[in-house]
Formats: sequence, structure tokens, C-alpha cells
Amino acid sequence: MREQGTSYFGVRDIEHVESDLDRFHERGLNAVLHTFSERDREYYMETMADIVSASHARNMRVYVNPWAVGRVFGGEALSEFIGRHPESCQVLSTGERIPAACFNDARFRTYMREWATDAAEIGADVLFWDEPHWYIPEWFDDELPEGAWTCRCETCQELYEDDYGEEMPAVRTDRIDEFRERSLLSFLEEMMSYTRDRGCQNAVCLLPSKDAEHGLSDWEDLASSECLDILATDPYWGVHGKESEAFVSSFTGTVVSLAAEYDLESQIWIQGFRLRGGEKTVREVREATRAAVDGGVDSVFMWGYDGCRSISSIACAEPEAVWNAYLDELPVV
Repeated sequence: MREQGTSYFGVRDIEHVESDLDRFHERGLNAVLHTFSERDREYYMETMADIVSASHARNMRVYVNPWAVGRVFGGEALSEFIGRHPESCQVLSTGERIPAACFNDARFRTYMREWATDAAEIGADVLFWDEPHWYIPEWFDDELPEGAWTCRCETCQELYEDDYGEEMPAVRTDRIDEFRERSLLSFLEEMMSYTRDRGCQNAVCLLPSKDAEHGLSDWEDLASSECLDILATDPYWGVHGKESEAFVSSFTGTVVSLAAEYDLESQIWIQGFRLRGGEKTVREVREATRAAVDGGVDSVFMWGYDGCRSISSIACAEPEAVWNAYLDELPVV
């Protein structure tokens, strides 16, 4: 394994950031992911450039992700884009707009290219396309009308008709799922190509579920992209109600195999949020980390640093114990 790191967020005072980076480096981390939200892009560009520079000064590879941008990537952040551009939001099959951008919307794609330009400008080595997904209602404790799905906006309807030569139905079908996946892949391909042109690498972190509801049913469609450099997934066992070692081992095998076949780097993320305290939790984190390392993955990260203690809504019950359990299982690199 060549790389081990953590996600980092919330702190924008460079003196405090440098202190955290020092202790990460001392514990053997050689990579860091800095969240780059809509708020960061609007108000903290120079600060973020300083933070990335400080990370490079400690010989860390720097990932930057679109933290909840448009509400179609993972993250605990708000989106101004969807408030300013409701016409760019996804539309339910029942006709209601929902608070998440549409991957096929031209304005959103332009916005994301601008985001990528700025992410490259602050010095990112890798742009990390984090859990790209169509609207998932349970993430927001939302209940959609029975049978409702997204997206059936005017743009999606036009593209569907162009692709299939028929009107887009209001009832979800296998062809609708196929269209959703093709649209997501088209979006990622455009963003990754644009990113490559700006001198950065691309990592895509897929949700650990091979179906159209949560991303892609066939991961090989993404792995085969000439613009992809790092294939990642985040088998967060506590979120999915799974046994940690087996769940992480399974998806480690998937990304390692696909990475070998398509000459990519493989990456696994270890859960460091919403975990209960006690010996069982510490054991689960240790076993998950060992499963990724022993499975031959190139890169392992934890989301997030210090057991997410700074975000009360997702903090671990015993964040320090979770964080140390992860660090203690990492090999010397």
C-alpha cells in the first residue's frame, strides 16, 4: 500500500490547519482530502490555496472534493446553486422539483466545470468525485410519492427521446434506469476530461451498491474510462447495517480487481462517523482497516479526521478511540 490519509473539513484558520497537518504527518499519513464546498469557493479561495500549499509542504498528496455541491455529491454542506437555479434542479416523475441539481442540466455542468477550474487553481493533485448520485430521499428523511423517481425534467425528456426514439415514460422502467446511469457516466466523463486538461488526476468514489438507485450497476463502465485514475468506494458498514470486515473485504476485492484490469489505483474509505462507542466499535474499525490493507488496496482513507468530532450530527460517540483505531492499523509507508 502506497497511500494512507484522511478527509479534512471545517477548519479554515491556517495556523490551526497546520497544527492538524503536523500531527497527521507524524502519525504516518501521506495524503489528505480537503473539502471544497460552494461556500469555500465563494469566500475562501486564497485560504484554500494556502491550506493546499501547507499540505504539499508536508509531502502530502492533496485530494479536493465538491462537498455536497448541487446536493448530488456526498457531504454535510448546503448548496446555494440549487437555491439560485431551481430551473436546474431534478424533477420527479410526478412533476415536482426537488432540491438537487440535474446531471444533464447545461447550467449545472457549466458550474461544475468552473468548480473544477478553481479546484485545480488552488493546487489540487486529484479531484475526488465523491458519491455522485441521483436524489436519494432517505438521505434527507424525505418520502417521495409512491413510484416517483428522478429525473424527468425537460432536458432529460429531450435527451431520452433522442436516445431511444420515444417519449420518456412517467413510470420507471429498466430503460429509465439505463438512461440514468448513462447520464451519470456522461456527466463524469465530461468532468474528468475537463479535469485532465487542467493537470489534475481524477478519483471517483462510488457508493457501495451496484444498482442504478445509488449510482452504477456495472462499475466496469466507469473503470474503463481513459480519464479515470483512481477507483474508490466507501463501504461504511454502520450505514448499511453490515459486518465491517466482510463488507470492506468484499468491496476491496472489487476495486482492487478492476484497478488491476484497467491500470488504475484502488482506494477504500473507512467509516469514522456515526459509530457507537465501546470495544465492539474499536474492533470493527480495526478489522475494517486491516481488511482494506490486507486486501491489497493502493490507498486507504478515513472519513473523517478525529472521528468527525467537530460535526455533532455525525460525530462518533468516542471519536478519539475510532481515530486511533484507524491510525494504529496503518502500515509504515
